Amino acid sequence: MKLLYLCAMNQKEAFQELSIIQKMVLIMDKGYTLLARKEGPLSIKLFELNGFFVEVRYHLIDNKIISVEMVSLDDVTDDYLDNIHIENIY
Repeated sequence: MKLLYLCAMNQKEAFQELSIIQKMVLIMDKGYTLLARKEGPLSIKLFELNGFFVEVRYHLIDNKIISVEMVSLDDVTDDYLDNIHIENIY
């Protein structure tokens, strides 16, 4: 199974080659949920997996995963800033 190649080859390249189901299995097993947001009928979650970031888009009405893609943290930071509240940090 391609999941085994993640240790042997470039992890990002290996992840890109996986099917959506294989990506989700790996995320659920080894990933960490960082942030979540809602955009219309989509639930979008940001995960950290082995030092890189993955965004999962799930359609709430259709009950279906739309995409599982690697993202740069710089590219998605603004999308999640509205959901981060620091006023009660201390």
